[in-house]
Amino acid sequence: MINEIEVSSIDLSYNAYQINEEEYRTYYLSEPGQEHYKLLAYYSMQFNNAILLDLGTYKGCSALALSHNPKNQVKSFDIRFGLRNLSDYPDNVEFIIGNILDEEYKSLILSSKLIVLDTDHLGEFEHKFYSHLKSIGYRGTLLLDDIKLNSEMIEFWNSIPDEKHDISNVGHSTGTGLVFLK
Repeated sequence: MINEIEVSSIDLSYNAYQINEEEYRTYYLSEPGQEHYKLLAYYSMQFNNAILLDLGTYKGCSALALSHNPKNQVKSFDIRFGLRNLSDYPDNVEFIIGNILDEEYKSLILSSKLIVLDTDHLGEFEHKFYSHLKSIGYRGTLLLDDIKLNSEMIEFWNSIPDEKHDISNVGHSTGTGLVFLK
């Protein structure tokens, strides 16, 4: 399924300079099993000419990792403006301030091959978004961050009936899950 050696060998140093804060640059360059950025870059290479969604822009590091394959388009969503802290970003990344649950984004979701969900980790939005995917008939891959962070996220992860895999060993120390919606 996932080639751990390939994930570990990904070098993200070529664009880490674009992250303004040293703390987040250090996270970005961390090894799989500690942080999930090399895994995101690895997954970007599994698709070509695809739309990849990053839900929860925060500092912009996930979008930067997903841009590793320049043949894809990365659409990074957040509901707040001003958190992103990158000096620059690749041409294949677009940052959007908006609610991904709004009807105007339905076709974008349905056309996406990979969705990375890394939002507030309280379980409520995660449940709501997952239900939304099911209700609109999304078929694709959902990558979840922080599935072991707290009881709410553990409950959310355990509630998913679709094919899923805990890939924390190559993801984030607080848990990374992969869900296949068919």
